[in-house]
Amino acid sequence: MNGRPTFASVSVDAIARNYRLLRDRVGAQRGLFCVVKGDAYGHGAARVARRLALEGASRFAVAVAEEGIALRRAGVEGEILLLNYSDPADAGALRAYGLVPSLYDLRQARLFVEATRTFAEPLSVHLKLDTGMGRIGFPPRELGAVTDLLRRAPGLRVTGTFSNLACAEDLHSPRTARQVEVLEAGVATLSAAGVGPGIVHLANSAAILFHRGTWFDAVRPGLALYGVGPSSDAGKEDALTPALTLESRVMAVNEAAPGTPLGYGGRFVTQRPSTIAVLPIGYHDGFRRSFSGRARVLLRGKEVPVVGAVSMDLTLVDATDTGAQNRDRVVCLGIEGGNRVTAWDLARAAETIPYEILCGIGSRVPRVYPP
Repeated sequence: MNGRPTFASVSVDAIARNYRLLRDRVGAQRGLFCVVKGDAYGHGAARVARRLALEGASRFAVAVAEEGIALRRAGVEGEILLLNYSDPADAGALRAYGLVPSLYDLRQARLFVEATRTFAEPLSVHLKLDTGMGRIGFPPRELGAVTDLLRRAPGLRVTGTFSNLACAEDLHSPRTARQVEVLEAGVATLSAAGVGPGIVHLANSAAILFHRGTWFDAVRPGLALYGVGPSSDAGKEDALTPALTLESRVMAVNEAAPGTPLGYGGRFVTQRPSTIAVLPIGYHDGFRRSFSGRARVLLRGKEVPVVGAVSMDLTLVDATDTGAQNRDRVVCLGIEGGNRVTAWDLARAAETIPYEILCGIGSRVPRVYPP
């Protein structure tokens, strides 16, 4: 069965090029935790991680254990760090799969200490410090209690310490420098107490590109791996190669007279004789309802506007004067005929961020990987 002609084409070679660019930027002396959480931001975590391993990548980061286990079952080796939630009750499974949980509050840390007390070999963990983001992580005032606890934890080995930057995309925010100072102080406290700190990492994609002073021992590229800059401003991210193209094909072409309402609610009314192309893609696929009247796609290499309300499965575009025909290729995200629709273009149309655009491409959209 051929199925619906809507799919995402992912170039793992482009991701490999971006990895090499970022690795060269920070230098061979620093590690890279390749962030492949959220199914590698919608690109397919197993395929991406296996390709990056061929480039020498040996450290990966995901959000939760289920993502790490899926990578192991797909044959991915190397360190897999769990950045967010980890349940102490799963300590045995984490050790069995070779996953590295993050400790981020005293209650969770105490439970991990108890869960691992009888382990013959200690479980590697990273410490998450809250340096000013206010989500999870040990605040500076708790580090004394943390070090007291971990000095009496034979089943745990601290192999890393990290934090998250809140405003790295803003080149002028003083918060980034302040977070660096807080992390440095936290690392000094841990070192003085003889706990860790192991490999220290803070920089995300934006910090790799814009804030050299945040690099520490390792960095954590996410969005930039997939060829999308963390800022809508032109700059260093121009060298990145976008890895994903979202495309569909025209399934019907309709002629509409002036004054014809289109789509749910009839919110768009034609002002001229119009050619309307119907695309088999909708908000269940991640082509958002908020794109209605705001986004553009590429048809026969030309930018054409989305008209009417995007529905769950279908989208209408004004294809007047394009000569559109059934089965014509339509690029919803990517490059066609010298024009392009970027993740930032769609993010602006939806008043969101490119992360959400990429991660929002639904599971109903097949990912294909050209050779």
